Amino acid sequence: MIETRSVLLASVLVVSAASMGCNKSEASQKPHEAETAPTVAAPPGPKVESDTYLVEMKQAGDCKTASDCTVAVTLVPKGAYHINAQYPYRFKTGDAPEGVTFTKTKLERADGTFVEKKGEFKVPFNAAKAGSVPIRGTFSFSVCSESKCAVEKQELEARVDVK
Repeated sequence: MIETRSVLLASVLVVSAASMGCNKSEASQKPHEAETAPTVAAPPGPKVESDTYLVEMKQAGDCKTASDCTVAVTLVPKGAYHINAQYPYRFKTGDAPEGVTFTKTKLERADGTFVEKKGEFKVPFNAAKAGSVPIRGTFSFSVCSESKCAVEKQELEARVDVK
């Protein structure tokens, strides 16, 4: 009899404790609604476009092994937007893939060309072997209209065909 009371008391305590931890709305949620999977960022690509700008990274000219090669990172404001004349534009290269050496890993505004409707960095590098090489980096930029400015940072990656 004492054993039956102990089991009954333990059961009542477990049910009471479980009901104290959730309210009616929580209890009615389906498991897939209560839990959301973490968001995974898309891998960087050669182009990013919004309503206010187009940013693109692509091979600039031919690239041969053991020669100077270049990728161009361009910014084209759209519509009423223009290059922010006060912003310190920057491009920082990602880790160099095997066989690639960057001549300069951090480019500042003075290293590029920025006019009202276009901005551009030319990112220099050297590749030791032929093949398709991924060049990555982060572009920090800003475009403005008469009423507001947008400050952005975009990860970019372009494939370069080294011959």
